[in-house]
Amino acid sequence: MCIFGRPIRDFIPVHPGKYQPHTTWQETLSSREEALRNRHMRAAERLSEHTRILPPLVVGDCVRIQNQTGPNTTKWDKTGLVVEVRQFDQYVVRVDGSGRVTLRNRKFLRKYTPVVPRTPLLMAPGHTHPSPSVTHAELPPTPPQPIPPVAPTITPPTPARPTPGPPADTPPPPTPVVRDAIPRALRALMPHNGLKEQPATVPADAPAAPPGL
Repeated sequence: MCIFGRPIRDFIPVHPGKYQPHTTWQETLSSREEALRNRHMRAAERLSEHTRILPPLVVGDCVRIQNQTGPNTTKWDKTGLVVEVRQFDQYVVRVDGSGRVTLRNRKFLRKYTPVVPRTPLLMAPGHTHPSPSVTHAELPPTPPQPIPPVAPTITPPTPARPTPGPPADTPPPPTPVVRDAIPRALRALMPHNGLKEQPATVPADAPAAPPGL
């Protein structure tokens, strides 16, 4: 058995290249292909009657995007910027406002001219799809700016300030009297008990207390 002039992979043992179908099957195959060819040609002419070839877009073009889902389908209420051109009429568009990137077919995009011109989008060196309208070669070269010479700054040495010492005629500070640690309540009762407060003895090697104490 055969379908469209080709043998079926069944359990009938046939050597490769030895299968020869009858001429009737070959004639049927040719007439069927001819009929299908004419049918496909008529369908292609009918579908292409009201169509036109859309001009290609380039990187940096401002486009309007048609909604494909949601409550407002077939509405052109979103705008974006073409950032990449791919094969088979596919374009990568960055939507204005949200900044997200979407992949759309050419028939869902319409080019428009914005009221406020945008900054041209430059492609990175080595990109596979450079923009034909805006390239790095078309930009004017920037002339090098001369660098003015910088004069060396000389800092004068700072003179050393003399360290002030104690004046010669200043008398030594008085030696404070260290009292015993007696509570105030007991000190107030000492006159009634016939006791007198004795000044504490300061040792000779004790450090002098700062003035004001």
